[in-house]
Amino acid sequence: MYIDDRISFLDISKVKQPVKVDLRAVIPVYSRILNEGIMREPIIVEKTTNVALKGYETLEALKLLSVEKAPVLRIDRSMVNVKPLHTAKPVKLEDILIAGLRGPKLPYNSFEVQIDVQIPTLEVSLNDLNVCDFRENKLRVYYDTLELLYKDWPTPLVRLRSFSSNDRSVWAKLEGANPYSNSIKDRVGWSMIMAALEDGALGDIIYEATSTNTGIAITTIANLLGKRTKLFIPKTIQRASDFFLKVLGADVIRLPVGLTVEAIEEVDARSKADGATHLNQFENDANLRVHLKYTAREIDEQLRSVGLKPDYIVGGLGTSGHMSAISIYFKSRYGSSVKVIGVEPAPNEVIPGIRRVETGMKWVHWVEFDQIVDVTRREAIEGVLTVARREGLLIGLSAGAVFSAFSRMARDGGVYVLIFPDSGYKYSEQFEEYFQSLGQL
Repeated sequence: MYIDDRISFLDISKVKQPVKVDLRAVIPVYSRILNEGIMREPIIVEKTTNVALKGYETLEALKLLSVEKAPVLRIDRSMVNVKPLHTAKPVKLEDILIAGLRGPKLPYNSFEVQIDVQIPTLEVSLNDLNVCDFRENKLRVYYDTLELLYKDWPTPLVRLRSFSSNDRSVWAKLEGANPYSNSIKDRVGWSMIMAALEDGALGDIIYEATSTNTGIAITTIANLLGKRTKLFIPKTIQRASDFFLKVLGADVIRLPVGLTVEAIEEVDARSKADGATHLNQFENDANLRVHLKYTAREIDEQLRSVGLKPDYIVGGLGTSGHMSAISIYFKSRYGSSVKVIGVEPAPNEVIPGIRRVETGMKWVHWVEFDQIVDVTRREAIEGVLTVARREGLLIGLSAGAVFSAFSRMARDGGVYVLIFPDSGYKYSEQFEEYFQSLGQL
């Protein structure tokens, strides 16, 4: 470890971010630090306020890496010159300090800060920055139901004994353990709402297009915050979803579309007309962020705790948030030795929670997937039955599709991680239809 004597270490929560940073600019920094395990340059902050003046991308990367401390170089404001970029309104140093302390954050790349001091290099490992430990709350006591969500992470990672062997180790990440929607979408709903709160952009009513799980997550958290929700559901989704959402108090509207993503434009137009907040899970980078910071690292640390690293990670593609984050994380940390496999419905098939890449996904185009596997709805349901009857886990249809893809491409050796996004209890209508087709009802 090499540290210049001008460098100090601050609690990262005390370093104030004045800029709304583009996530695409953060990911290369995140990947480099994760790959090397080393910080090589400090964040420059104004010494009286701790507002960041340089290193905005690094600050965001460190937050995603869950460090507690950040190396900073504190400088006097007399050493700072601010040069506006591509903006009609000149940005002054005072504007930056106000944005960091009170908000709102300034647009990314709207100015350049020039520092009249030589910036030292350093070499500090991530471990020296105190990466947060997931295992803090072993007795699982919480002061409110919002803590029950994010302080109960990580969700379980369990070995599937009946599909493992001496050479093959198969593990399932059980996102159905999340408390609200019993799905991975609790993470997304929480992340989007917290980001909107931080930006001062959360209104009294939230609009969202959903196939069920995101709607449950958003409505639950909105209730805790005294907000209302109006949810727009495709005609193809099971009718039971309406009742779950109405129990929570959501206003539910069915739209004549087959996929949730097809409702985005209409929901966006309605939200603007009604002065509502449209979170938009398909475009909101808070979706990807929560999986970079939590889901992907959980899997890595859980496997390392038993002396393993993954060879294959298999998961479904819906918004593409969690699997894109998993690809970024594991490709950055382990390179091409980890294969990341996405799962989509076969052509003309509908499987709740996942969809085909060509229907339009934001983050899937930012990353590398080693393979995309097509699965039919029948194969997905049969995957659910196989896991239920051999492992005792009643998983959802997209998880069944993940298992089906795994069973088709699995080799004898290696460590496999299967991302099971939710439980199967919402899908009784699809199971009923399947058993009727077999003449078993």
